[in-house]
Amino acid sequence: MANLLQIGTSGVLGHQQMLNTTGNNIANVNTDGYSRQRTQHNSQIDNMGLARSDTGREINQFAQAEVLLDTSKFNNRDKFLTEITRTDQVLSDSSNNLGSGVSTLFESFHTLNDDPTSLSTRELALSDAKSLVSSFSSVGKQLQSQVKTANNEITAKPDLLNALIKEIQGLNQLVMIANNTSQGVSGTLLDKRDESIKALASEIDISTIANDNKSISINLISGQPLVMQSSVSQFTVVTNNPDTSINELALNIDSNQILLQETELGGTVGALFSFRDEAVSPALREIGQLALGIGSAINSQNRMGLDLNGQLGKDIYGMPGTMAQGYHDNSNSEHMVTSTIRPTEGGALTVNQYQVTMTSPLTFDVYEIKDGQQSTNPLPISGAYPGPVTVDEHGFDIDFSAAVGGFKSGDKFILSPTLFNFDDYQVIASRPEDIALSSALRSSRNTNNITDSQLIVSSIFDSSLSFSNNALNMAAPQSVTVNNSGDFDIFDANGTLLATSSGALLGLDLLANSVPPLNPQTGYEIKISGNPNPGESFSLHYNSNSAGDNSNGLKLAGLESENTLRQNKVTSGGNQMTISEGISTLIAGIGNKTRAARVDQSASESKLTQSQNWVESVSGVNLDEEAANMVRYEQAYNASARVVSISKEIFDTILNAAR
Repeated sequence: MANLLQIGTSGVLGHQQMLNTTGNNIANVNTDGYSRQRTQHNSQIDNMGLARSDTGREINQFAQAEVLLDTSKFNNRDKFLTEITRTDQVLSDSSNNLGSGVSTLFESFHTLNDDPTSLSTRELALSDAKSLVSSFSSVGKQLQSQVKTANNEITAKPDLLNALIKEIQGLNQLVMIANNTSQGVSGTLLDKRDESIKALASEIDISTIANDNKSISINLISGQPLVMQSSVSQFTVVTNNPDTSINELALNIDSNQILLQETELGGTVGALFSFRDEAVSPALREIGQLALGIGSAINSQNRMGLDLNGQLGKDIYGMPGTMAQGYHDNSNSEHMVTSTIRPTEGGALTVNQYQVTMTSPLTFDVYEIKDGQQSTNPLPISGAYPGPVTVDEHGFDIDFSAAVGGFKSGDKFILSPTLFNFDDYQVIASRPEDIALSSALRSSRNTNNITDSQLIVSSIFDSSLSFSNNALNMAAPQSVTVNNSGDFDIFDANGTLLATSSGALLGLDLLANSVPPLNPQTGYEIKISGNPNPGESFSLHYNSNSAGDNSNGLKLAGLESENTLRQNKVTSGGNQMTISEGISTLIAGIGNKTRAARVDQSASESKLTQSQNWVESVSGVNLDEEAANMVRYEQAYNASARVVSISKEIFDTILNAAR
């Protein structure tokens, strides 16, 4: 049986350790990552007094795991919000306002129609057209800069991630060594490792596994190992295939390299990928679609009229093409595939990308990539290799240029028709006279006509079909006579009967409804107003000396409210939208993503705070509690010391009695 001195001594030492632990807790009350420590006593099983005292951290493993998940999610949402807010600010900045730039341009067209011969108002319209180009270029370049910044951040991440992984592995080694000593693993060492793990969780989404030897194994949330008991994996940067201008992350596991997807990363790193690939890059293609759609619509309408010199209108805007990105394993890196916008089909352009796959050296398939998903079946095309090959109903042509040896089956390319160099998007009309405000056609009535019926040019949709050398082709329809049956006989300039339209179709398109149909081969359409009598005739003429005519100018000004752009997400009805709707869709799309990101960030912050409070309730230092413990342990220490003192007094009494 233990004597009184042994009992008192064990009590003094045990409560001294408890006082030390409490003092350490108080000293570290403001230390980040510190977990409250507790000393637990163990009584002697076959004797009296304290056997030993164990000091350890007060933790809840479930709460810690929850904090790691919530840390990763919050940092992901917070980083994404930070990045997309910058994009939202660019699009909503009044100095970059694409909507006001478009409105100003079309207001100039309206003003120009009031005085078609005014060079000063024509010059103003050209200036406004250039200002709109500058707005598109400014917005596009700012977003391209954001893509580059995000890409640079992604490129720099492996150094940080690899350093954290190696740091955790080093701490694991120290923990395993300390675990085999008599003193065991200190709480400070475990806290330091937990802080390193939390820092890693803020960058990527991870899961942890506690091993029997006190080490921690760490995996990506998708399962790939990062920290193992005897080795680590390392992140590395690889170039995207096929776009070498952007970088991706890969994980080197032993001798194997695995390319990682954004969904496998999470945290700050995953947010950078989401922003770059799912927010700002699609917005750039949308801006390109708007710029090309507006330019194509204005070019097309300008080609339908006559300029101030009485010549057929030409393009106002240059329409830049793009070069495809070839996959790294293609047969020859010098092979090129390019896309060009079809002059009158800017309204068919989408924001999507397209994969061109060679099925033989001379044949190929084109697939649409929408929202990251490739179409199952190839798109219909018109034309053949080497081009130009038209991708039907998508507004662009493809051309092939192969080096010696030609393409090989399996060569693949990615095309982004609306993602171009903004420096190539320019106003190419150099003179104010180039704006074509007059109609290319005018009609006249035979002087012998009795009724007030008129021949109306309802549309000119392709002036290249029936116009050449500033004149209407001789073989084109250009006179109409009402025959005795009330039908409309249509003749060319030589008086040759081309077709007949039924009189029952009065007021409808004559050329499209003629037998045989003459539209669309003509490039224009005509109608008859009123109720003409048999024998009445009408003629079409090239509209020479038409400086004061604003017929085509009115159509130019009206393009603002026409459905000239293709919707990217069709919810109901047709798939076309106006220019203003297109700009609103772009700005609202980023605005909605920003608002959603703000809600997600706030929700994830609340969840992280909740899980941190859970950890704090278990592992946090409470000064009131520690102060009370200090008093209690001090009293116990003093009492144990009194036991030692009493045992000494008893021992002295016994010695004195024996003398």
